[in-house]
Amino acid sequence: MPPTVVHAALGVVLAAAVLGPAFDRRAGVVALLAGAAPDLDAAIGLLAVPGGLPVPESTHGAVLHTLLLPGLAALALYVDGRRDRRLADRLGPEDLRLAWVAVLVYAVAGIGLDLLNVATANPLWPLHDVFFAVVGQVMFTNQELFVQTYVGVGERGYAIYLGQQGGTADFFVPSPLNPVRGPDGNSERVVDVVESGWQLLVLASAPVVGWLAANSDAPAAARSADGAPAADDPDGPDEPDAPDAPAADGDSDPTPAEGDPDPTPTDD
Repeated sequence: MPPTVVHAALGVVLAAAVLGPAFDRRAGVVALLAGAAPDLDAAIGLLAVPGGLPVPESTHGAVLHTLLLPGLAALALYVDGRRDRRLADRLGPEDLRLAWVAVLVYAVAGIGLDLLNVATANPLWPLHDVFFAVVGQVMFTNQELFVQTYVGVGERGYAIYLGQQGGTADFFVPSPLNPVRGPDGNSERVVDVVESGWQLLVLASAPVVGWLAANSDAPAAARSADGAPAADDPDGPDEPDAPDAPAADGDSDPTPAEGDPDPTPTDD
């Protein structure tokens, strides 16, 4: 699996892209936590000791990597917004938007990054206890035209292969907390920071993208729907030009325009 810090960094990049100028320090912290949260299921495997809780030892990549968690959270937010809006009214529009971003980051940066990786994830646990590693290639060639290796179909046309690796009973995902199945003894515990160039790029770009999003100029988005100025807009909304006031009766100009007859009567 990619290191946890890479999940967190990708969460920051994703949140900054979604929130834009609304991205701030609090949103960055929420994105960091949401991106790293799925990897906490490695600690649950430590409870699978003799006399401990009845949980499978291979919980890493399964218990908190199931898409049912962000799916249920998104469903709760959607139903609340369509019905009584208790949660929406309590959170307010800004926190509600941040909650949606946290769900997105959890699903994409937290789970999706492992699912689309050779290290695998168990996205439907416990309903369907199978680890998947959705990896492959898509290419065009001059002989076979279009080629993809993500989905494989069996010889009889019904066996579909998406990188299935087995379930929690026979497949184990190591972690620094639980490096091997069973008693670890003197097993080496390794905490990876980056494992490849693209991970280093994500990790290095996260603070830059977050800073650019938080300091971007977006005057149209900064103004509210009623035309009120944003807090950092000292000029305020543009005032419409006032119409010219009509002249009073006593102040009218008696001078006739050029070419008009003189209205002043004369004595013959």
